[in-house]
Amino acid sequence: MEASSIVKQPTYAGSVLAVVAAACVTGVLASQPVQVSIAGVGAVGAVLLLGSGLVRRRGHRVLGGGFVFVGCSLVCLALGLSLLSPGGLFERIAFFGGTLAMACVVLGVFPLRQSWAGSLVGFGIVLFSCSLIFLAWISDPGRVQLLLGVGLTIVTWDVAEHAITLGNDVGRSARTYPVTMIHFVGSLGVGLAAGTVTLVVDSVQLPAIPIAALALLLGAVLLLLLVLFLGDSEWLSGT
Repeated sequence: MEASSIVKQPTYAGSVLAVVAAACVTGVLASQPVQVSIAGVGAVGAVLLLGSGLVRRRGHRVLGGGFVFVGCSLVCLALGLSLLSPGGLFERIAFFGGTLAMACVVLGVFPLRQSWAGSLVGFGIVLFSCSLIFLAWISDPGRVQLLLGVGLTIVTWDVAEHAITLGNDVGRSARTYPVTMIHFVGSLGVGLAAGTVTLVVDSVQLPAIPIAALALLLGAVLLLLLVLFLGDSEWLSGT
């Protein structure tokens, strides 16, 4: 493939995995069964948006445009339903934050604009972190639920950034499924290992740590890692 023909956008495989992970984080933020379904609606819309690129690439521009319209409609529908879903006001706010974060990740890997890809993904990760911390402060989620949310947020961030970087190197349409899957499995492995260690430490008889304090600590670590990453990126350096 000639350099001039390479489309420097996030790879399809990595983008889909990032969206799936983001949808899982949104599901973790759900406090009502119907909210899990809303997260699924947003995920379907996101996959249709990503699939529109493949359809248009095969010459079906009208069908691709239809995918874009339906995908955008489903994502917007999920955002609206997240505010109207059952549950307390604060629980709905936390869930809306997660739904909006998923939309930001989708727009980052779609991408809405290539130069905004990393910034939109980063903003989505910040929203996920803030929503998890907020949910922990207003309710009493289990430690496993909280750790799952933080772990999947890290996986979302890592896989999305890998899709963006790999797409810039080899192009959006390159066959990247093997390397993407290896990277995804590695990210899951790190998340599972971190969660396992945390659960083992949590099982030790130590003074009880409020779940909100644990959420704040995990969120602060995640935000610190994000700031350190963005500090070397074009988004902040202006280069």
